[in-house]
Amino acid sequence: MIDKKFNSYVIGEDSNIQKALNKLNKNQDKCLIVLSAKGKLLGTLTDGDVRRSLINGINFSQSIKKIYYKRPFYIKKKIGEKIKKKIPKNIFKNYKIIPIVNGKKQLVDVFSKNLNKLGKDFKFKSKIFDKEIPVVIMAGGEGKRLLPHTAIIPKPLIPYNGKSMIEHIIEQFKNYFFNSFILTLNYKSKLMEAYFSSEKLKTKIKFIHEKTPLGTAGSLKKLNIKKSNNFFVVNCDSLIRCDYNSLVNYHLENKYDLTVVVTKKTEIFNYGSCEVNKKGNLININEKPKTTFLANTGFYLINSSIIKLIKKNENLGMNTLIERCIKKKYKVGVFPIQDSEWHDLGNWGKFKDISI
Repeated sequence: MIDKKFNSYVIGEDSNIQKALNKLNKNQDKCLIVLSAKGKLLGTLTDGDVRRSLINGINFSQSIKKIYYKRPFYIKKKIGEKIKKKIPKNIFKNYKIIPIVNGKKQLVDVFSKNLNKLGKDFKFKSKIFDKEIPVVIMAGGEGKRLLPHTAIIPKPLIPYNGKSMIEHIIEQFKNYFFNSFILTLNYKSKLMEAYFSSEKLKTKIKFIHEKTPLGTAGSLKKLNIKKSNNFFVVNCDSLIRCDYNSLVNYHLENKYDLTVVVTKKTEIFNYGSCEVNKKGNLININEKPKTTFLANTGFYLINSSIIKLIKKNENLGMNTLIERCIKKKYKVGVFPIQDSEWHDLGNWGKFKDISI
């Protein structure tokens, strides 16, 4: 039985959009928890989800089934379990509401910025997953796209909004309670080590040194990660603002060996496309045609079993490693995010337009 004080925060999966809007207007967090008839957590639905669906032509009488988010962040709480660790004050920077569920994934409590006061007595279990998931940041490249600046300082240390690129990336992971970092170094590695030895970030970081460049995947062979454990890999110029915990849940639930974070891109060509028949006769011209595709963001979640596919000191690109995985019948999946959630910090053309 759900506590009455949560009525404006929960909604049944079979409800229509009009009912969802009515409930959203009654809660300050503008987010609903979607439940099954038996109170099982199914997902979340935000004010933005509803309004985007209306723009796309869905009417008020239609069900919310097709529009709610089906990979929500949540916390499991065992019966009688004492929640030990304090919740960080920045938790609601990434989540509007936090469902608390039991072993059957039934909702037992709700935390939100407006429903609960943050204080000394407000605590929760911050270790979401059973095993620590390390973050590998590929920081050994020369950063040729950012010349001439990278001729002086390494790309990860180029400042933006008062912080280096790599600080933005590390802080984003820490917001989701991932605190174990490994940096692969080659180009200007001494500068990198000196920067992090200053303890400015107050973060424990391990370094992997490449004597010669090993590409975007070759240095993973040097990792000391236990069998069957997972780890993140991210390029040092890719800032991803998606829900990292949802990515992990998605990876684990689908039993992927490697998950690639992708985003939908549309490219418009500046030239007319000519179509000809078998005889070479022109039959049509498409003015500035466009193509839509899923772009690789340079962010991955990988199971350590894949490391054995990499040879010692091999210069290997991540795309080649992924091709090997597919050929060897490993299970490879994609986790799609919105284009606005991916910021390419390694491209001057886009760098100046990024707001972090």
